[in-house]
Amino acid sequence: IQAQILDLIRRLRDERGMSILFISHDLGVIAEIADRIAVMFRGRIVERGSVTGVFNNPQHPYTKGLLACRPHLDRDFRRLPTVADFMDVDEDGDGGEIRITERDLSAEALGELVGRGRGRLLHPQPALESLGYTEDPGPGDLIDQDAEPLLTVRDLKVYYPIKSGFLRRQVGEVKAVDGISFDVYSGQTLGLVGESGCGKTTTGLALLRLIDITGGRVHFDDQDVTRIPASRLRALRGQMQIILQDPYSSLNPRMTVEAMLTEAMAIHKIGDGRRDRRDRAARLLEEVGMEADHLRRYPHEFSGGQRQRVSVARALAVQSVSALDVSVQAQVLNLLKDLQEEHGLTYIFISHDLSVVKFMSDMMAVMLDGKIVEQGPSEAIYRTPREDYTRRLIEAVPDDTIANIERRQHERREARSRRHAN
Repeated sequence: IQAQILDLIRRLRDERGMSILFISHDLGVIAEIADRIAVMFRGRIVERGSVTGVFNNPQHPYTKGLLACRPHLDRDFRRLPTVADFMDVDEDGDGGEIRITERDLSAEALGELVGRGRGRLLHPQPALESLGYTEDPGPGDLIDQDAEPLLTVRDLKVYYPIKSGFLRRQVGEVKAVDGISFDVYSGQTLGLVGESGCGKTTTGLALLRLIDITGGRVHFDDQDVTRIPASRLRALRGQMQIILQDPYSSLNPRMTVEAMLTEAMAIHKIGDGRRDRRDRAARLLEEVGMEADHLRRYPHEFSGGQRQRVSVARALAVQSVSALDVSVQAQVLNLLKDLQEEHGLTYIFISHDLSVVKFMSDMMAVMLDGKIVEQGPSEAIYRTPREDYTRRLIEAVPDDTIANIERRQHERREARSRRHAN
């Protein structure tokens, strides 16, 4: 959908001679559509120039950080660089003056930084072979052949009735999820990817029994989720939590951070009284890179990245272990990976952004019209996609390479010449 919208904007601009002020945190999109670029930091423009010049030779450390921290399909990073890796920021408490000091980050240091952390954790060999990957599935460690999946989904269906007429009789059904099957092993990340309306979000809601399941089976840790009575779902959700992409919409604006975190603990009977829960909440905030002083604040008092961290803390609040600019996105993705390594967490990562899914995921499932059309190791799917639909998804990812930027600028000049000739 994003690629189609960008094509539409480009066509209208070129045909009508429109001027566009395009505001975005997605540098890949900026590379696809802009002629010139201005980079802002703390309310000031710190760098400006042609999009080719800025992307090819960024001068300001903030710009360098922004360009480096975006996931790319053709890179196999274990960890993303962040803006903080490129510069230090000192703020004068009295006058509010900001001093930026660039860090000397050599290519060797950058390579060491992005290579930290565990590699991919792939299915056992028999499971890979059953998916058709009999040869090299890409880099990664294989899970023990005797391991059992933590989550097993078989023939999952979620249908919605279509009703019509005065009596609202059912005349058909929408097959939002139509017979999908997959496994997820402990400590692993499965990426669910597909265009808007493909059924990936409905799948996530169905796994948690937040919506009714039409058919199929979901087994989590030897429990049949589809047959657990409602009275026992609360205990199950203490082991399965959801972190929403839009943190502002998912946080209650009338509750402080402390109230949100301790409420979740109280519901699941975690902690010995109010003081203990508050101490746990403070430790959780520190674990996700925030401060205990933030407990008394409300969601509107935080930045988007901070709200996302609160969402992560809330998801962890009931564990016994207890939409974003690219710089913040990199921090959150790194945080999720760190927490996974530290606590042995298992993720299902749902997104339409294939570059982010590839970075986060060990295994990947591609959805279209409620079905899984391709499934396998994320690196292998990127290298050799088997389905045309997967290939189109990969091609639709914004391309911020200099070659593509120059191609777009050439197309822009030709369109301008044609318009003037007419």
